[in-house]
Amino acid sequence: MEKKAILAISEQSEFLKNLRKILKVDYEIITFDNYLDGLDMLRENKFEVMLLDENIQWFNFTEAMRKLQGLDDNLLVIALINEETDEILNEIKSSGIYDHVLKPVDKKVLDKVLKHAINNSNILREKKELEKKLMVNEESKELIGQSPAMKSMKQLIEKIAESDLTVLVTGETGVGKELVVREIYKKSLRKKKPFITINCSAMSPKLIESELFGHEKGAFTGADTMKKGIIEEADGGTLFLDEIGDMDIKNQAKLLRAIEYGDVRRVGGNKSIKVNVRFVAATNKNLKEEVERGEFRRDLYHRLTSFPIQVPPLRDRKEDIPLLANSFLNNIVSELHKDMYVISSEAMKYLLRYDYPGNIRELKNIIERMAIISTTKTLGVEDLPLELKMSADTIENKVVTGLGPLKDILENEIYDLFEVEKVVIAIALQKTRWNKQETAKLLGIGRTTLYEKIKKYNLDRRIILKNKED
Repeated sequence: MEKKAILAISEQSEFLKNLRKILKVDYEIITFDNYLDGLDMLRENKFEVMLLDENIQWFNFTEAMRKLQGLDDNLLVIALINEETDEILNEIKSSGIYDHVLKPVDKKVLDKVLKHAINNSNILREKKELEKKLMVNEESKELIGQSPAMKSMKQLIEKIAESDLTVLVTGETGVGKELVVREIYKKSLRKKKPFITINCSAMSPKLIESELFGHEKGAFTGADTMKKGIIEEADGGTLFLDEIGDMDIKNQAKLLRAIEYGDVRRVGGNKSIKVNVRFVAATNKNLKEEVERGEFRRDLYHRLTSFPIQVPPLRDRKEDIPLLANSFLNNIVSELHKDMYVISSEAMKYLLRYDYPGNIRELKNIIERMAIISTTKTLGVEDLPLELKMSADTIENKVVTGLGPLKDILENEIYDLFEVEKVVIAIALQKTRWNKQETAKLLGIGRTTLYEKIKKYNLDRRIILKNKED
């Protein structure tokens, strides 16, 4: 096995000689008696860990760590110190040093710390690689789908993208409204300018006012300095107002002025500041109903709906499910460093039959879960979640003989998993007319498991038939 590379820096030659002696068997150790020479080596080579002696001229630990910035973000530094004083321990912690070892160095102690550091270094590198892949996936995200509903929406985006019109994107939770907004931005003339998002439902009215419009120094307790608002920061670019239906009436009025006249006034200020911002908003609420209830300003509503885009729910474009499912599968397989998976035709039938109350987000979660739990390279019916196996045509107004209305069970605020599983098995038995082999296949479980559950839930055919007669 290849030895891990360790860089050791100290101005004490005998100390370095001793380090080489105790580490050379298990590690490839390179030593330097000058810190700057050691940094030159780091620029050309990769090391897992650096051992840094407390006794180096011109640099304390804080300054030494600052010099390391940008050379190797994954390198872990172990400090070699003479004494564990509060001052030195605080400096080690604040400077970002991974761990420390007391001198004179004990081989067993050092070896334990090194092994722990190297293990964490490997995890850190893998995490960074995964983050890079996730970033690429995030940047390369596109609107997936060839259904008539998607084609129509893409045409709308093409028409509106290059203008500066305010756009309102509406749709149920999980349909991908933010993805639509980002597509508008990517195709706009402002694509090289800032794109800033604010979630209007995640902040109090006072906080969102300060975030959107900024504040002057002394405007309120804690306002020690002047702060630009997000609208100012987005000047020249695009501001995405997510969940705009949750914004309070007072801030709606100020926002309307910013959209209409292109100027903002900071909290505590009396001067208007001109801005050039494109506003794009999204909501899962029916803003027309909110207007009627007095919860949303009518004038802002009409300003936002000059060009509305309705994102269709997944149940209205089921022909896109195979494309979406395979896209999610490819992404999760890449992230998990697994071999390529495929979705079985039987599992795909279930995916196509389900109505997805959580929309695309729910489909993505289902595929990720299947890929994680699957023990083979084919994602089958057995990997599907329970609620999906109970597909909509089975659930709707279904009465399970001997057990009662399924709808009543599912509408409980808290599901009784015991009852739900019992119902699912009873449905499957009825559907297959008590053919155990077909029932096990339908449920994606083994026949032995099915027999055990029939016994566990007292699903005796004679009892159910007797109840049916009743």
